[in-house]
Amino acid sequence: MTRSIPERVDPEDLRQLVARVLEVPAAEIGEHTNFVDEWNVDSLLELELATRIEERYRIAIPETELASLTSLANVRELVDRMLGADPNS
Repeated sequence: MTRSIPERVDPEDLRQLVARVLEVPAAEIGEHTNFVDEWNVDSLLELELATRIEERYRIAIPETELASLTSLANVRELVDRMLGADPNS
């Protein structure tokens, strides 16, 4: 079974992916909850999160962007940008 690549990130799909990687309930992940402050996410977990996002959305996240994976809002903005989504839609 092949998964289609979305043009834009489904917020709930992304929340579920992040929750699985961080091993926290999805309901606890607010848009602007800081992953480092709330769950002590370190660089290895950021790398795992980036890898899972790359696999799901078939994108390549530059190493320079890893530090921006600090909240759901930031992750979604990055993925939308990498997918070429119009931020105004």
